[in-house]
Amino acid sequence: MKHSSLSAAFAASVVACVLAACASSKPVQPPPPPPPPPEPTAFVEQLDADGLFAFGKADIRDISPAGRAALDALAGRLSGRTLDIVHVIGHSDRIGNPQGNLRLSNRRAEAVRGYLVEHGVPSDRITAVGRGDVEPVTECKSERGQALITCLAPNRRVEVRVRLAD
Repeated sequence: MKHSSLSAAFAASVVACVLAACASSKPVQPPPPPPPPPEPTAFVEQLDADGLFAFGKADIRDISPAGRAALDALAGRLSGRTLDIVHVIGHSDRIGNPQGNLRLSNRRAEAVRGYLVEHGVPSDRITAVGRGDVEPVTECKSERGQALITCLAPNRRVEVRVRLAD
């Protein structure tokens, strides 16, 4: 009997000791969240020219609400940042003649540049150039008329390449 009483007493003291240890231990803290990823030092914003300009036009005054929202968001993203350089690059589709497309893409790039300058981007940090129809992103070889205009829409774009200062 003594052996069984002793074993029971020992078991009870072990359980009491374990429970006491659990009760007095500190709660486990979750690990701290990882730090946020570093801000990119460069990015490219692609703007749909059809949202910014009427077909074949470069006047930004007739901009669509979506186009204005995209430009305002970009201007806000650039505002207050230390910029190394901002390149605005206009592109056109292949409809029309190459010289006219180059002029149109230049005027569109200049219009976007002017808008960004009016909204706080320093003019000495921003350039504008047109590339015409020489860098298409889609071909559309069999379409005609309105179907061709619609198909070539991705080629009508303005890219804004931003490099932030270190």
